[in-house]
Amino acid sequence: MTMPRTHRTRRLQRGMSLIELMVGMALGLLLLTALASLYASTSQSRVQLGNSATQIENGRYALDIISQEVGLGGFLGDLNLLGTSAIATPDVCAAATNALGFSNSPATVPVAIYGYVPGANAAPCLPNLSPNSEILVVRRVSSTVTSASAVAAGQAYLQDSFCSTDTSPFVFSATATDFTLKDKTCTNFADLRQVSVRAFYLATCDRCGTGGDSIPTLKMVEFSSGAMQPPNSIAQGIDDVHFIYGVDMDGNGSPDCYVANPGIDNSAACTTVSGYNWLASAATNWSNVTAVRINVLARTLGVSPGWIDTRSYDMGRSTLTAPFNDGYKRHVYAELARVANVAGPRE
Repeated sequence: MTMPRTHRTRRLQRGMSLIELMVGMALGLLLLTALASLYASTSQSRVQLGNSATQIENGRYALDIISQEVGLGGFLGDLNLLGTSAIATPDVCAAATNALGFSNSPATVPVAIYGYVPGANAAPCLPNLSPNSEILVVRRVSSTVTSASAVAAGQAYLQDSFCSTDTSPFVFSATATDFTLKDKTCTNFADLRQVSVRAFYLATCDRCGTGGDSIPTLKMVEFSSGAMQPPNSIAQGIDDVHFIYGVDMDGNGSPDCYVANPGIDNSAACTTVSGYNWLASAATNWSNVTAVRINVLARTLGVSPGWIDTRSYDMGRSTLTAPFNDGYKRHVYAELARVANVAGPRE
């Protein structure tokens, strides 16, 4: 009677067979493979989502920065100097005080907005300038006043006159003793405003050390302390920027024709207003710019596996931008910016 009981006990304590162990290991490996594949797919999706988010952020940020600066262009303090003075078009790299476009004999102020088509200005103050880059220059003074006693050495300021006994409408200088104009009390010195010149352009790299990183980047160079300072990177991955300028041809503040270069004869393209003389002077045409259409082509900073960019892009030019045929995703962002300090007084 004891033999059968012992036999049954041994059968209940039997371990896994080799086949069962191999089947279990195979199922475990399949599960691990599926989990690894899911993790890799999720990680790749997260990377691509981050790339797209960065592209959107960079494109919109570039628009915001440029449009805000265009909106401030031409601000020369509390006097409407743009409507009462001659207009100068200084070079983008001008740094000497007497070369920034301000003069009292006759009264002259710099144009608010000025642009260069690709290759029109080598601009040595714009390092790593892309050969295909347009340049947008915005000139104004600071919206923050400086007292006559707080003049910084080497910095250029504009001082507007508010007293009828002053002999000049303004003083533009970098020398503290030159600022003698009075405020409306004709007793106290009028406030000063620091001059601001900002130039936007596309550089071939963001970090441009030895070899560079080859990331196309929107950069800005600013005039300060008597010189054009080293550039600041505004947004990475900007492949192209195109500016279209709205010219007010009848003096009411509203743009009547949009052109890529107001400095040339656009009479054949701009026929909505008769009598406007495009050949009068390039400076006059630029002084009539009351709006700027900004077109930005932004790309992702990393390539997307399996993606080939075969699309064409409308940047507002007469022809579309050809496909890049690479692995970067791109998108065009556009905005219309109003030059309020030029258009407002005309309205």
